[in-house]
Amino acid sequence: MNHPDAVKWNGRYTQEGQKWLHSKANALLAAYLPQLPRQGMALDAAAGVGTNSMVLAAHGLHVVALDISEVALRLAQQQAAMRGVMVETAVYDLSRPWFPPHSFDVIVNFRFLERATFPAFQAALKPGGWLIFETFIRIPGQAAETYYLEPGELEQAFAAWEIVWSGTREVVRNKFVHKITAQLVARKPDSAAS
Repeated sequence: MNHPDAVKWNGRYTQEGQKWLHSKANALLAAYLPQLPRQGMALDAAAGVGTNSMVLAAHGLHVVALDISEVALRLAQQQAAMRGVMVETAVYDLSRPWFPPHSFDVIVNFRFLERATFPAFQAALKPGGWLIFETFIRIPGQAAETYYLEPGELEQAFAAWEIVWSGTREVVRNKFVHKITAQLVARKPDSAAS
């Protein structure tokens, strides 16, 4: 794929892939994992090397891991084989998302923002399904950026859903707040409405 993001991330994962393989699963996912179903389908959007995919697969879910980087997904497949879990991977541009309606029991999205996924996730999640989302938020006083959420934007996008948890987390680097993430854990209503 010649997409500029694919070129960028393939280069990064080629250089830093082994380091990424030693990353821990997202703490928000780890906290809510016991409440997630132990069977069904899970979507890991912008999965990278599949660290979170492995956790979901080991939990019992059939995982589809999507990323724009084929290098990252090859590393994810190697990890899945080593751990004895099944993770399906696909190179996918999430800027134009489409998923089969009511297909997933769990959708996770970490450190990635593409607003076009909001309605796509809403349609793709089964009634009663779980969305676990964490990505960067614009710090007050910081200029608006395409890949940063505005304060409250995530809660507003999923306001019709049952919000299980909503908050922020400071990302500290060298003893200073480096970035802030917005976190959301939500369940799609059991009714057919999204």
